[in-house]
Amino acid sequence: MSEALALAVNGHRFDTALLIFDLDGTLVDSVPDIAAAVDATAIAADLPPPGEAQVRQWVGSGARRLVRRMLEHGHGRPVTDGKLSEAHELFLAAYAARLVKDSRLYPGAEDLLQTLGKHDIPIACVTNKPEDLARGVLAGMGIENRFHWLLGGDSLEERKPSARPLAWVMQQAGVPATQALLVGDSETDVAAARNAGCSIVAARYGYNRGFVSESDQPDAWFDALSEIRILES
Repeated sequence: MSEALALAVNGHRFDTALLIFDLDGTLVDSVPDIAAAVDATAIAADLPPPGEAQVRQWVGSGARRLVRRMLEHGHGRPVTDGKLSEAHELFLAAYAARLVKDSRLYPGAEDLLQTLGKHDIPIACVTNKPEDLARGVLAGMGIENRFHWLLGGDSLEERKPSARPLAWVMQQAGVPATQALLVGDSETDVAAARNAGCSIVAARYGYNRGFVSESDQPDAWFDALSEIRILES
C-alpha cells in the first residue's frame, strides 16, 4: 500500500493513499461536445435541438438518462424503451465522432495530476461514461497516462452510485476506504462515496451544483482544482 499523502481542501485535511477522480464536470468540461451530439440526435428524431444551456442542466447521470431527458422534453411525454435505445445508439455514435472537439480540461487539472504523480500516489478515474469513450476523452486531453486505473459505466455490472466501482479500485490499490478520496461534482459521486465508506470532495463548478439535502453534501467543497493542495510534512 502507498504511503498516505496529506491533502488540504479549504481547511479540511484528508490523509489519502488513493485519489479517485470523476471525469465529466470534475476534470473535463465535456458539455460542448455532449450537447452537440444531443442536438444531432434530437434533429435525427425530428425534435428541436435543446442546446448547450439545457443539456448542461441534464448531464451527470449517464448517457442513457441524458437521452431520455432529451426525448421526453421534446415529446412532452414518456418514451418507450425501444425509442430510447434507438436514440441512445445515435447519440453514442454522434458523440464518439467528436469526443474532444470543444471539450476542455478545467483550470488546474493538469497541474494537480502532475503534482500527484510526483508523489507516487495511485490515481484512478471512475466515471459513468462508457469506458471506451472515457478513454478517448482522457487520451484526447493528454492525461490518460496519469491514471493507474479507469472504470467506465460499463466496466462492471454496477456503476456509481453503487459502491462497487470504488471498492474495486480500492482493492486493486490495496487501500482501505478510510484512506481513499473521491473527487467529484455530483450527488451521484457523493452517494457512491458514502456507499463505499470513503471521503468525497466536490466541485462547485460541476454539473450537479447545489445539492439539496444535508445527507447529499460532500466532506468539502472546492471552487477550483488548485484548491486541492498537498501539505508538506
